[in-house]
Amino acid sequence: MNYLRINWRKIGIWILVILFTIPTFYRLLGSGDFFMQDIQQSFRIQQMDKCFQNGQIPCRWVPDMGYYYGYPQFIYYPPSVYYMGEIFHILGFQFIDSIKILFILGFIISGLTMFLFLRSVTSQWASFVGTILYIYAPYKAVDSYVRGDLNEFWSLAIFPLIFWSSYHLIKNGKLKYLLWFSFSVGLLLLTHNLMTLIFFPIALAWVVILLTLEKKWSRVIGPLLGGMLGAGLAAFFSFPIVFERSYVHLESMVGGYFDYRQHFVDINQLFFSNHFGYGSSVLGPGDDFSFSTGIIQWIVAFLGVFLALVGFKKHKKLVMIVLTLAILELGVLFMMHQKSSFVWAELPFLVWMQFPWRFLAVSTFLLSVLASFAIGFIENSRLSKLVGCLAILAAFLLYSSFFQPKYWINITDQEKFSGESMRKQVTASIFDYLPIYATFPPISKAPDFPEVLDGKANFINYYKGSDHQIGEVIVEEKTILRLPLFDFPGMKVTIDGKTVKHFNNDCRNEQFCLGLITFEISKGPHIIKAQLFNTWPRAVGNILTIISLLIISILLILRFKVKNILDYDISGIIKKFKNE
Repeated sequence: MNYLRINWRKIGIWILVILFTIPTFYRLLGSGDFFMQDIQQSFRIQQMDKCFQNGQIPCRWVPDMGYYYGYPQFIYYPPSVYYMGEIFHILGFQFIDSIKILFILGFIISGLTMFLFLRSVTSQWASFVGTILYIYAPYKAVDSYVRGDLNEFWSLAIFPLIFWSSYHLIKNGKLKYLLWFSFSVGLLLLTHNLMTLIFFPIALAWVVILLTLEKKWSRVIGPLLGGMLGAGLAAFFSFPIVFERSYVHLESMVGGYFDYRQHFVDINQLFFSNHFGYGSSVLGPGDDFSFSTGIIQWIVAFLGVFLALVGFKKHKKLVMIVLTLAILELGVLFMMHQKSSFVWAELPFLVWMQFPWRFLAVSTFLLSVLASFAIGFIENSRLSKLVGCLAILAAFLLYSSFFQPKYWINITDQEKFSGESMRKQVTASIFDYLPIYATFPPISKAPDFPEVLDGKANFINYYKGSDHQIGEVIVEEKTILRLPLFDFPGMKVTIDGKTVKHFNNDCRNEQFCLGLITFEISKGPHIIKAQLFNTWPRAVGNILTIISLLIISILLILRFKVKNILDYDISGIIKKFKNE
């Protein structure tokens, strides 16, 4: 009975974290869909589902985007959350409900991973306070209920996992933390490209300060190996991005509204404004959008830095960690202000960030960690509880009203994916990742059958799969056919099973050249097929992911089969096997 009581005490605080999270998501439990600026979230799962139905795993090309001409969506757009969404759909949920489930889980898991990390470095009460401030950060409401950026929202659940696993990997050197670190790095790479770019320097600084303070530089092999395995897990996605960027149009993603110079944030918006709107980010201070770091969050975080300096002699290691994180936070804040424009100009890759206020995601994480340390530094138990309770209460009063949709849409999957609603989804952001052979996006829906440009042919049937199109045709004389499918590296055309050459520059009867697959076909009955195959970056990426999975599987076997494997640090494991 005592054993059961101890276990309940241990899990009670975790249940409490979940209970405090409920006000952020309970409004999502209704039926229908809710307003968000990204109207393609459930549509992406629907397209992922078509990949699964055709056995296209990993899913790279989807059939309906690009006005039904097909699109290389998941070659470039991180797929992890949509794989999770597809699991819920397979279990019987509507696509629109799968999105709501993902947001709900994102709220819960981000709270749990944050508490998991903070509990490793400070007291239980301080960890709880920091976690609640993280849960109720204004930017999380922006990501979920305004922008509907599911990928960025989920990255906030992964940041703490990376800090937690790397902390224990360096401190204890145990194999299970290597596995967790690999998993969290790979998951972030598969969840959000830009958040990975922003968070990598933060995670690197965290690892360096830990190695320095713990004086265990021999354990640097742990983060290095874990980072490599994590990158390997995500290689099936990240490898093509690196080597196949030139295959699509990207100019629309950095011009016009997406020019970063229009989206810097001023001091008032960052620290003092409590405005929350469902509008847009604009040039100047007139944004109908919340760019707040969280008034309570930054005040308590500032208190943490102050108390760290006061208690430097007593808590040298913790103080060095706090000061490092504070410096990183100042750098993050600086990158959102217009004064940093010279940095943006000197580092051209930052143009892909689009919005300097994206750094709020990392700021939200760092401020919550610093706030947790602030509570931990207050040695008087009563005062610590008073300050913590006031911080939680103030955050709830100031921000809980942000966590609700602008309005609800009484709709089902069938209505969501038909009529005008479907047309908007298949044409939204149509220039992003448009195959390079197209000079401009299509202005009308793709035809159901191939076009006969020269000659005469009749189609008996034609089917559009997730990454292929196939049909049976009777050709009465030599004919040129143009398929309703964008050409793209890796596309191959076969006639009766034999590969034939195709081209993409016959733009007859098109207002803008779409770069569609075109080829000649001789007289007679034929079965034609066009399908996307792997290029070398896709193939190499797949192989690296498989190799990484095999290595992790072996490490998992070691984790469970070898006695006392957790008593060895990573370098010790290597030495042991060398000796044997």
